[in-house]
Amino acid sequence: MPETEKATLYYQNKTIRYTIRRSARRRTVGITIDVQGVRVAAPKRMPLDQVVALVNTKARWIAEKYAAFRSRLEPRKRFVSGEEFLYLGRRVSLQVQSKEEPSRLGRRHPSSGSWVQPELFDFNFSRPKAAVALKGNVLHVQAPTPSVQSKEVREILEDWYKARAKEVIVRRVQHYAEALGWPMPTVLIRNQKKRWGSCNAKGELRFNWRLVMLPLQVLDYVVVHEMAHLKVLDHSPRFWALVEQIMPDYKARHQALHELGLGLYW
Repeated sequence: MPETEKATLYYQNKTIRYTIRRSARRRTVGITIDVQGVRVAAPKRMPLDQVVALVNTKARWIAEKYAAFRSRLEPRKRFVSGEEFLYLGRRVSLQVQSKEEPSRLGRRHPSSGSWVQPELFDFNFSRPKAAVALKGNVLHVQAPTPSVQSKEVREILEDWYKARAKEVIVRRVQHYAEALGWPMPTVLIRNQKKRWGSCNAKGELRFNWRLVMLPLQVLDYVVVHEMAHLKVLDHSPRFWALVEQIMPDYKARHQALHELGLGLYW
């Protein structure tokens, strides 16, 4: 597998840590700033001080891009009725109600025009009286108290998204495992801050729960990417050839992930 090292960039009053990933196939130094942070791709035999010196020449650019990226990751949601969220690429409107508002259950909701019956809620038993229901394009959140705080709504929503992610991603992994004739691997859903997915030497696949906000074809790219690591752990040409064999249009899906992924962090 490619060798990796850690280094730190200092620019004005900013400290930015980055990862250097080395490869024998690499001839030049490349810099990427995305959900995984600042990453530098460098030739295997290039001395570390030379790599660092080259990165330092791009200090201002890196600092500006990194700051802009981080600002897009800052939570902007207030978790109040009327805000829009994403589920499988679809925009849905949040509607918050409390357990003490029975009039909103079992009748036509004035803002959504849809019927909301108590049995249609996905109850989260770890949070008594908290529930979530997706009806059409309205995401109903039932909070346990009338004076519900945005932090509580956020936690209820995250629990619901994690449960849906487990359901959807396991189903997609199973779909590809059956299509390829591979055994079903272990699938774990995690709150990953810098990765969409990962695969370890034990054959366990870990996925970021936020993937369930993406369109299914983009989510599928991450599933296929991580499943390909079950056969090839590194990112060698053999790995990408396998990904392309399974998903010929993976490059377009990868680009869509890069473009859409930033907006999934609240």
